[in-house]
Amino acid sequence: MFNSSARQIFRRGSVLMDFAYCGLDCSECPVYLATIRKNTDEQIKLANEYSTDVTKFSKEDMYCLGCHSDMVSQKMCGDCEIRLCGVKKPYGSCAECDKFPCSILEENLGNNSENLNHLKQLAIKHKKAE
Repeated sequence: MFNSSARQIFRRGSVLMDFAYCGLDCSECPVYLATIRKNTDEQIKLANEYSTDVTKFSKEDMYCLGCHSDMVSQKMCGDCEIRLCGVKKPYGSCAECDKFPCSILEENLGNNSENLNHLKQLAIKHKKAE
């Protein structure tokens, strides 16, 4: 499904990062998919869908190579507390952090979101691997 050059963006050392710090599966994110497929029509469509009366998005705002990349849309993700915390640490996701689950995740994801539940499963796997 993905070409190798797009997946290289997610490489941290020898580990491929398929998930955002928050547990979002990047392969299911329409903005990420439109970016790696270079689908400008889809980026325009998403910009229109995501825009509100208060916040207007452009095609350029619909650009994402994943949280582990230096190339993020400042308008979409520049202030994401989860990402800002994650990039300062050597972990592939929040599930590996010794402070997991933290107040930043709980405030941004809620107590029982799909992403938080996914991170909990990853945390169990990570602890078994140690």
